[in-house]
Amino acid sequence: MAYPIADRATAVNAAGAVACCHCGAAIVSSRWDKLNGFLVQCPSCHGFHGRRWSIRGLIFASFLLNALSFFFTMRPARAAFAVAVWVTAAWLLLPRSESWPDWAQATLFGAFILGPVVINAALLVRHQIDLDRHPIAVRGV
Repeated sequence: MAYPIADRATAVNAAGAVACCHCGAAIVSSRWDKLNGFLVQCPSCHGFHGRRWSIRGLIFASFLLNALSFFFTMRPARAAFAVAVWVTAAWLLLPRSESWPDWAQATLFGAFILGPVVINAALLVRHQIDLDRHPIAVRGV
């Protein structure tokens, strides 16, 4: 999975610089990446830098906000696309399920309620695995 490369610290952006957890180089990532803890690559060692996500908070947000919780686990463009797809699928499928048997309606409704939870949980696992990868394994050396 390709993550954006963080900026090197300069005199202009030094206020937002943090040390890479692998090599200690000063790197700067966007405010959105810092807020959500998204991974960025260090330009020096190519290791992934970010923070760990809270599984309880993420699952709670997934239940509470449903598809809007994609903004906590995806960058804005992908999250907006995922929300649009999710809302369109709900808008197309849920009204047509009126003539379906009760078990099929319940299954579809459960899938729409629990779908973001499952998707965000899978993204959380991928995030944690990538965060634990060593920079040498990332470069393939």
